[in-house]
Amino acid sequence: MLMADLSHRRLGLAVTACLVGLAVSWLTLSPLGLIGPVVAAFLYARGRVVRPVYVMLAAGLGGALLAAVLDAGMREAALAWAAFCALSLSLGPIFSGRMAERLDADAVRAAKSVERLTGIAWATDAAGAFLYVTPSVLAFLGLTLEDFNAPLANKEFGWKRAIHPDDYEVAAALWRRCLQTGEHYSVDSRMLRPTGGYGWTRSTGQPLRDGNGVITGWYGTVIDTEIAPPRNELAADDPGVSAADMTASDTLPPMAEVHPHDRATVEQARARAFFHGIPQVSSFRKLQPDGSYQWVEFRVEPKYGTSVAVDPAVARQDERWTTASELGETGEAVRAALAIENLYGGAWAMDASGQFTYATPTAQTSIAMALEDLNLLLDGKPFIEGGRQGWQRGVHPDDSEEAAATLRHALKTGEHWNFEYRVLRANGAYVWHRAAARPTRDGQGRITGWYGVTVDIDAYKRTEAALRERERQLQQLIDTVPALIWSTSADGRPIYVNKPFIEVTGATLEEMIGPDGLPSLSVIHPDDREAARRAIRHSFTTGEPYSQRYRQARADGSYRWTDTRAQPLRDEAGTILRWYGVSTDIHDMVTTQEALSESERFLRQLVETLPAMIDCADPKGEPIFRSQRLREFLGYDLEALDGSGKSRLAGTLDAGIHPDEVADVKERYAHALATGEPYARRHRLRRFDGEYRWVETRAAPMRDAEGAIVQWNVVCLDIDGEVRAQEKLLAAQESLARASQAASLAELSASIAHEVNQPLSAILSSSDACRRWLMTEPPNLERAQKTLERIIISANSASDVVKRVRALFKRAEDKRDCVTLGRVIVETGDLLAEEAARRGIRFDIDSDDIVLQVPFDRVQIQQVLINLMRNGMDAMEAVAGDKLLGVRVRKADGMMRIEVSDRGAGIEFPDKIFEPFFSTKEQGMGMGLAICRSIVEAHGGQLWAETNEPRGTTFIFTLPAEAEA
Repeated sequence: MLMADLSHRRLGLAVTACLVGLAVSWLTLSPLGLIGPVVAAFLYARGRVVRPVYVMLAAGLGGALLAAVLDAGMREAALAWAAFCALSLSLGPIFSGRMAERLDADAVRAAKSVERLTGIAWATDAAGAFLYVTPSVLAFLGLTLEDFNAPLANKEFGWKRAIHPDDYEVAAALWRRCLQTGEHYSVDSRMLRPTGGYGWTRSTGQPLRDGNGVITGWYGTVIDTEIAPPRNELAADDPGVSAADMTASDTLPPMAEVHPHDRATVEQARARAFFHGIPQVSSFRKLQPDGSYQWVEFRVEPKYGTSVAVDPAVARQDERWTTASELGETGEAVRAALAIENLYGGAWAMDASGQFTYATPTAQTSIAMALEDLNLLLDGKPFIEGGRQGWQRGVHPDDSEEAAATLRHALKTGEHWNFEYRVLRANGAYVWHRAAARPTRDGQGRITGWYGVTVDIDAYKRTEAALRERERQLQQLIDTVPALIWSTSADGRPIYVNKPFIEVTGATLEEMIGPDGLPSLSVIHPDDREAARRAIRHSFTTGEPYSQRYRQARADGSYRWTDTRAQPLRDEAGTILRWYGVSTDIHDMVTTQEALSESERFLRQLVETLPAMIDCADPKGEPIFRSQRLREFLGYDLEALDGSGKSRLAGTLDAGIHPDEVADVKERYAHALATGEPYARRHRLRRFDGEYRWVETRAAPMRDAEGAIVQWNVVCLDIDGEVRAQEKLLAAQESLARASQAASLAELSASIAHEVNQPLSAILSSSDACRRWLMTEPPNLERAQKTLERIIISANSASDVVKRVRALFKRAEDKRDCVTLGRVIVETGDLLAEEAARRGIRFDIDSDDIVLQVPFDRVQIQQVLINLMRNGMDAMEAVAGDKLLGVRVRKADGMMRIEVSDRGAGIEFPDKIFEPFFSTKEQGMGMGLAICRSIVEAHGGQLWAETNEPRGTTFIFTLPAEAEA
C-alpha cells in the first residue's frame, strides 16, 4: 500500500504538470505549452498506452503540414502545430526510454535487495526478458544474460538448460501464464547443482507495477528445499490437465472480487503458505452483487505437505494494524521490505536505532502487535543502548535476550543479522521463526535503515525434531538388529559401521580403512581375502551389487562364516551416492549344510551300495530318482524317457516289463497309487542286454505330517537265480514224487499179485482137476463137486485180498462240516499263487462267501480244486499271450456250480479223461480226474468238462447247496 501511495503522488505531480501546460497553451494561444503533458505521458505510460500517443502525434503532424500547404491563412498556426507534433515525436523515445531504464532499474534493485537476504535473485522486464541474475549463478552455469534470453528450438526458454528435463514443461507453462495474467509465480522444480546433479528448489516471482497497475517488470528468488514435494493430486499424464493447473493448490477468488487495498494481503497469504509450508488464514473485503464489500475469511494451503501436524497462521485484516507517520531516512529500507514482502508474504523495516518504520499488516495482526507496540520502550531506555523493546514481549523468554543482543550488535556494527527464535502468536502459541536483516546505506556508506524478513519455520523445526527422533529410532534399530551394517562413499571409502559390527569383529571404522582409502578387509580370513577384494573392487567399478561369502574374524580371534551383500544408492540421474552393506552370520547354517551334505553323501553311498535297485517316484508314480545299480541294470537314465510322448512311468513299464505281465503290473500299480496301499509283485524285467530276469518289486508311500503322500519309495530285488533254483527244486520234487509213486505202485502191485496169486493158482489147478474128473468115463461127480467147492473157497480168498487192499485206501471215517465254499476257493488260489506267478498265469476268482447247508469234506474238495486248477495251468504252459485261469461259483437249481476255465489248447478225448489210467500227459498216471470224479460223486455231485470258444476248457462240478428233506 505504501508503494502504491508513492506512485499515486508521482501521478498527481504529472497530472498537475499537464493541467498547467494546458492552461499556458490556452492563454498564449500556442501549442508549445502542451509539451509538458506529452512528456508526462511518455514518462508514466508504457507499452500499449504509449502507442496511441504516437499515432495521434503522427496524424497531427500530417494534418498540420497539409493545412499549411492548402490554406495560406492558416499556414502560421499550422506550422506551429506541426513543430509541436514533430518536437513531441522526437522527445517521446527519449523520455520513454529513460522511463523504461528507470523501471528496469527498479526491478533489478528489488532483486538485489532480495539477493542480500536469500543469496540468489533474478529480475526480468515486463515481457520476461532477464535483466539480472545473481552473478555466481551465471558463472556456475557458464551462461550469460543473453543465453538466458536466447530462445531455443520450439520457442523454449534459454534457461531450460538449468532445469531438470522432467520439470521444465510445468515451470515454463506456469511462467508463460504468469506473464500473461500477472499472477504470483511459484513452482517447485529440480535445478542443476554445482555437483553436477539435480536438487529440488522453490522458485518464486512477483510483478512490479506502475501507478496505473501496468506491469513494469518481475523479480524473484530461488531457494534450496532439498526434499521433493509430494505428487499433486492432478496426474501429470492426464491429457485434460495443463501444466499450469498442476501448480494450483488453493481456491482463491478472482482478484476482481477482492478490494483493491486487500489484494496485496491475498497475494502475501499465498506467498507465506508457499514459502513457510503452513496454512494461512486471513480475511479480505469481497465484492458483493450490490456493489458493496463485505469481510470474508479465507484459507490458503501450502502446495506441499509436511510429515507433522502444524496449526495455521491466523491474521485477520479487520484487526488493528498501523503504519508509520514518517519514514525518515528509511525510505529505501521500506522499499526493499516491500519488494521482499511480495515474495515471502511478510517483511519489515526499521531505522538505524532499531525503531520499526514498517511491518507487513499481516505480521502485525498475526502477533497482535501494531508498530507502536513493537517500538514501545519497556524500561524507558533506547533499545540500541541496551533497553528492552516492545517486540521482545512477543518472543519466548528463553530466546528474548539473545535475540535482542544479536540484533543490537548488528545495529551497532552493520553486520548482517540472522537469528532463529520462538514468536508468540495471537492465539497464545509459540512458533519458530527465522529472521534476517540487512542494512541500507547512503552515498557516504552511512546506515540509513534496516530491512528484513521473518519466515515461519515451525513446520521445519517440528519436521526436523521428528526426523531426529526417527533418526534416533533408526540408529537404535541399526544398533540392535542382529546384523553387521556398514556403508562406504561412492568411491568405496568406508564411512560408517554400526555398533554390533564393532562389538562382534573388534574392528573400528578407522581400522576398516586401508592405505588406499578402500576397505582394508582386515576382518576377513586371509584365505578368503583376495577373492573378496576382487569382488568388491569389481562392484565399485561397475556399480553391480556385491555378494560374497567368507570367514569373518570375531573379537575373540575365531572366524565364522558370513554372508555379505551391498547395494549402491543412486540419485535420480543414476549416479551412485553411497554403498550400503550388511554382513549376516551364517556360520551355523554353513556348518549345518556341511553336515547335511555329509549325511546326504553317506545316504547316497548307502543307497548305491545296497544289494538292491532303488527307485523314487512322485505322488503320481512318476520316477524322479533311480540308483546307479538300477540305471546300469536297465541300461538308460531317466532323461532318456523324456520326449518320447509317454510319461516316465508308462515308458518304464512298457520298455521293461515282460509283455505277458505288463498289463497286470500296470493294473496293480495303478491301484496302489490310487489307494495308497503298498505294492508287491514278482515279474520279469528286461535287462540292458535284452534278457528278462525275475525280480521282486515292492513300493511303499512316504507321507508328511498330515498323512498326504509326498513320495513313493520302490525297491527292486533281482531274484532270477532264486526263481530258477526254485523251479529246479520243484521239478526235482515232482520227479521224486513220481518215482516214489511208481515204486509204491510197484510194491502195491507185487503185494496184490502175491496175495491174489495163491487163490488164483488154487482156482486154476482145481478147475483143471474138475475138468479131468468130469471127462472120465463115467464122470466122477463126487470128486468134481469137491473140486468145485475148493474153487469157491479160493475165489472167496481172492475177494478177501481185494477187500483188504481197498480198505488200506479207504478212510475209516469222513470229516465233513458246513464251511464257506468261497473261502476254500480263495485259500486254494493262495496255495497255487506262487506257482501261477512263476508260470506267468493270472487268477480271476469270482466267489461269494456262501456257506453250504450240506456238510462236505473241505480237504477232499480242495484236492479236487487243486487238481483241476493245476491241470488248467499245465494246459496253458505252451500257450502264448494272456494266460488267465478263471474260477466262478454260481447257484442254480439247488446246486452249487463251480467252474474252472483255462485258455489252453483244449481236450482231445473229453469222454475218456475220467477213466482210470487214461492220461494225455507224457508222465501222467491217469488217476487224478478219476479220483476227482469219485470224490465229487461221493458228495452227491457231478464232474464234467466243456470246450471254450475260441479255445480252452472249462471243468464243471456241482455240490448240493441244501440238504434233502
